[in-house]
Amino acid sequence: MATKRWVLLVLAAAMISILAGCNSGSTFDVQNPPPPPQSNPSISFQSQPQSSIAVGLDMNVTAVVNNDPNNYGVDWALGCPSAAQGNCGTLSLTHTASGSATTYTAPSTITLGALSGVNIVAYATANHAVNTSASITVGSFDSGLKAGNYVLQAQGSGGQFAGVVTLDGQGNITAGEQTLDFFGESVTDQGLTGSYFIGNDGRGTITINDPNSGIGTEIFALVFLNDSSSQSLLSVVAGPLASATGTMVPQTNSAAPSGSYAFVSTGTALLFANAAPGPIAFGGILNISSPTNVTGLADEVFGRTLNANGANGVTITGSYAAVPNDPFGTVILYITAPFGPPNSSKTNVSLQFTAYIVDATHIQLIESDQAAGTGFGSTAGLAIGQGNAAGNFSNASLPAGTSFVYTVNGQDLSTNAINNGELPYTLASAGLFQTDGNGNLSAGFTDISLLYTLAQGTNANPQIGAQISAQMTGGTFSVGSNGRATLTDLVFNPVPRHGYSPTLLFYLTGLTGEGQPAGLILAAGDTTAGSIFYPSIGTGIVYQQSTATAKFSGGYGFSFTQQNGAENDGTAQFNVNTADTPPVSGLADASNAGQDNSFLGTSNSPTSNTPFSGTLYANPTPQGSASNAVFTFPITVDYYYIDPDHGLWVETDLISEFSGQTSFGYYAARTPLCDGCP
Repeated sequence: MATKRWVLLVLAAAMISILAGCNSGSTFDVQNPPPPPQSNPSISFQSQPQSSIAVGLDMNVTAVVNNDPNNYGVDWALGCPSAAQGNCGTLSLTHTASGSATTYTAPSTITLGALSGVNIVAYATANHAVNTSASITVGSFDSGLKAGNYVLQAQGSGGQFAGVVTLDGQGNITAGEQTLDFFGESVTDQGLTGSYFIGNDGRGTITINDPNSGIGTEIFALVFLNDSSSQSLLSVVAGPLASATGTMVPQTNSAAPSGSYAFVSTGTALLFANAAPGPIAFGGILNISSPTNVTGLADEVFGRTLNANGANGVTITGSYAAVPNDPFGTVILYITAPFGPPNSSKTNVSLQFTAYIVDATHIQLIESDQAAGTGFGSTAGLAIGQGNAAGNFSNASLPAGTSFVYTVNGQDLSTNAINNGELPYTLASAGLFQTDGNGNLSAGFTDISLLYTLAQGTNANPQIGAQISAQMTGGTFSVGSNGRATLTDLVFNPVPRHGYSPTLLFYLTGLTGEGQPAGLILAAGDTTAGSIFYPSIGTGIVYQQSTATAKFSGGYGFSFTQQNGAENDGTAQFNVNTADTPPVSGLADASNAGQDNSFLGTSNSPTSNTPFSGTLYANPTPQGSASNAVFTFPITVDYYYIDPDHGLWVETDLISEFSGQTSFGYYAARTPLCDGCP
């Protein structure tokens, strides 16, 4: 055993001795494998990103990293300019493999005409010092509104507005003028500036800056229809007018008016001494001739019945003058009209209208004699030229076999109404009719809502509000050579409680194309002698209905007004797709509910000779940023077909326990602003 231990010790000592000997008198370097060469990655976009993009759209961006042996890939970041206020879009991915895309989505809105200096930065993940960037400009669809002059108008409970602005096609208002009637006073200003914006769904805003500090900034929501007329629908968002809705259309002719025009105007006026302004509506025929003469006739309603409280077919005279140094062709109409009850001594009333010329046929009128608050009234309306038809009208101007669609909106003058019946749009109606060419109404249908009238209630079952949804099976037309027509002796089925006998005055335009405004309407409520049941006044438009197959599908814009004691006006875009459930969906911008209100709806199969019903209601699970509901509860509506691209709708549930409001609207087909745009 001792020997074995010794041998082991000798072996161990020998090994130590050998190892020691290897280092004796020499150096032995232990060499690790050399490190791999330092990677020098480079990065570049696979294809250079486009330099501009419109709001709400997206694009794929791809970068490739070279000399990246470990395939670390690409990190992405977004650099926002200060003007973006942190809202310059999003990237779907902040890391990708080399050669794989991230998606940049532009913001849905911008505060300027264009947002420049948005940087998309691609970093080599292996070394962030190695990067590349692309500068992007985010623009809106402002170029859809081509550069030029546009005439705007809007009416509502807060007053009247009309004007003309110059758009530069890039989101800026470079000039303009406007007239406002509000709080019983009219103001006309020039030197307007401002901006406008259109999103990818056709909705946007137009902001007008008035140098008059008493007006300041006005903001309107708009929905651009992108149709052949480049028309947009407007509603008030902010400014002196609390609520109003209207249109914006290109000014294609600014020549001074000439010839005969049908016209209507509505609003409020100082009807009696020592009394507050009351509701009024009037219309007629204006004959404008060289050098500056104005003649014609007018009808006026401002009370319960046409015969008791209005002027009937009175002669009007006047003149007109161009606004000095005005680049938009605006003229002032000075009209004297013997208004007042027929049995009273007529008073020659002086009216002044600022006339904003749209084209050779259409003029937007707004009363401007209230500059000191002492003029006649605050009214606004529309004039449409009669062209070659002037002086040649007859009963045959409403030919047999032709259908017409109309709307009348105004005030329920019930003595039990809030504010004594002075709230606008408490009367909302739409209808259609056919004539036999010999002065007789042969068929028709109407929906009429009167917000406060108590006529349809009983002592046992009191009911606020009256709704008449009935066939019109008879009536008599009488058309004068000047285009003034009266529709009386209407027969309703079923017969409304207490009976109902309104008078509608038509001022024919001579436009006979399908979908064209064939006339303007002045409506008086129940004209039965001594009747107190359905008092109302209103104005409207009648359209010749198309014979084309009724269609209700695709994309539309619409404007609407709701009244339940407080007015709500708005514009919207929506889509109708019968394959969807529900088939109607859209987004609305409203005066008292804010913007981006998501809503849904239904629609029966469209027809032409009768209205087709549907519903509108708030989207319970909105995809957008809806903060309020335009349709706070489901409302039932009837749609009235004008032609495949246009129509009217009116609410038909006034007397339900959940409603208590009137609503009406106008819809028109709209074209998407780009491929893939909603």
